[in-house]
Amino acid sequence: MAITSNKISCSTTAQVVVNLDDVTQYVSLHSKGAIYIGSVGVTSTTGFLIDNGDKLSITVPAACSLYAITATGNADLYVLTTRVD
Repeated sequence: MAITSNKISCSTTAQVVVNLDDVTQYVSLHSKGAIYIGSVGVTSTTGFLIDNGDKLSITVPAACSLYAITATGNADLYVLTTRVD
C-alpha cells in the first residue's frame, strides 16, 4: 500500500488528478474553489461539482482515471491517494 498527497492547481483546461493505474485507488479530495471532476473530457457542464471547502472521498477503480476542471479562473485541489496493490 502506498499513500501520496498532492496539490493540483486546476484551471479551465482539464487535467489529470488520478492517473490510470492497474489497481484500485482510494482518493480524498479537498477543494479550495469550485472544481468539477469526472473522466477524461470532463467539462464544467458534465463534471461533478465540488464547491469551495468541500471534501469528498471516492474510489477510483483499476483501469480508470480522474480529471478536474474549473468553469473560470483557477482553484486548488488537495488530493490524498491510497493505492492498494
